[in-house]
Amino acid sequence: MSDVLAPGPALGAPLPYSGSRRAGPALAAWPIYGIFVLLPAWWVLGVSGFVTAALSVPILASLLFRRHIRAPRGFGLWLLFLLWCAISATQVETARMGFSLAYRASIYVAAAALLLYVLNHDAEHLPARSVMNGLAVFWVVIVVGGLLGMILPAFSIHTVAETFVPSSLMDDKFVKDLVSATTSSTRAFAAYPIHRPKAPFIYTNEWGAAFAMTLPFAIASLGYIRTKHLRDLMVLLLLASVFPLVFSLDRGAWLSAGAALLYATFRLARGRNAQVLKAVAMGGVVVGILLFATPLGQIIALRLSHGYGDAERAYLYRSSLELVQQSPLVGYGAPVDVGDANISAGTHGQLWTVIVSQGIPGLIFFTAFLAWALWKASRPLPPGHPGDRHARFWCEIAIFTAIVQMPYYDLLPWGLPIAMIAAGLAWRESEARVPVPTG
Repeated sequence: MSDVLAPGPALGAPLPYSGSRRAGPALAAWPIYGIFVLLPAWWVLGVSGFVTAALSVPILASLLFRRHIRAPRGFGLWLLFLLWCAISATQVETARMGFSLAYRASIYVAAAALLLYVLNHDAEHLPARSVMNGLAVFWVVIVVGGLLGMILPAFSIHTVAETFVPSSLMDDKFVKDLVSATTSSTRAFAAYPIHRPKAPFIYTNEWGAAFAMTLPFAIASLGYIRTKHLRDLMVLLLLASVFPLVFSLDRGAWLSAGAALLYATFRLARGRNAQVLKAVAMGGVVVGILLFATPLGQIIALRLSHGYGDAERAYLYRSSLELVQQSPLVGYGAPVDVGDANISAGTHGQLWTVIVSQGIPGLIFFTAFLAWALWKASRPLPPGHPGDRHARFWCEIAIFTAIVQMPYYDLLPWGLPIAMIAAGLAWRESEARVPVPTG
């Protein structure tokens, strides 16, 4: 069945503390806080798109200093994917494609490093609550940025990176987007004053994807927060987050967040965890009331009836399929420019990025690894097992969300690292052992 079969605390009730109360756990969680919680600082500097890859260097170094590095059996699938990335690199033809390949490959490696980092730190040094709460704080950052984008839609910052990047590179839209910092995209509809929030991210879709990916951790944090005031504040923020989520006009975020909550409800119903199921269902009812009792429902209906951008997506999907037919085994190393508008086939979705860049074998390795991670996280733990069931369940939901997003969202630079952290934590908790008393 499921880990959630085991009776557990109600959603929002404090879980037993696991791990040491020393400063060690906070220090061990530095990659999560350095990459995710400090995102506003990286965004203002104009380096948010590069920080994950940059911080992977000290993460990998810390792993190399360990005597033994554990890796799950299914990790071989990810190594095969990285190998296929190297093979597909032989197909790169332009400098722009080379930059694209290097950028994506660096995050593929960084995501693997994060998985191994979490996996190789036991619960005493890196408690599950530290990881879960760190990603919940990241969700808070996302929501605050979304609210800022609604309040100050035209606000922009001249970043440090913009000062140092050569003007010739700034002519490339992708590079310009990477180093810029604005709170929202342009107005979606000329007749309506709706600006799509995106702070502190590069694109609105990136904001929406990260929101949905971290929503499971925000919900999970209600089980770890110790004080009633902070718990009540998180509940209020969960409700308030509906506003920037709707104003993002991001159908992908609506779909993936909704699918994740439905999947969670299904799993909780199977596990007969009535308390948590009741809390999730009540949250859904409150959100439904918000949508129907406020103009938010009208905004959603407007967006669903006006599918701007759909024609471009359809064109890119068709172009991607044509490219795959021409090079199905090794792909092209990176997305390929098509048309006259400097747009690339192999974007607008991780599935399309991988199949164009690394061919069909690359897509098989990539999706098989995520499917294995989901299966591993969903496996029930035997009675009395010391693993954190609460963390494993919500990590499973996060991995499921990443899989749902693959056809229409790039998982880089945020979704994939989050999914890998979830996979590493779920696997670690499934292998947890009762600590042996010392002294």
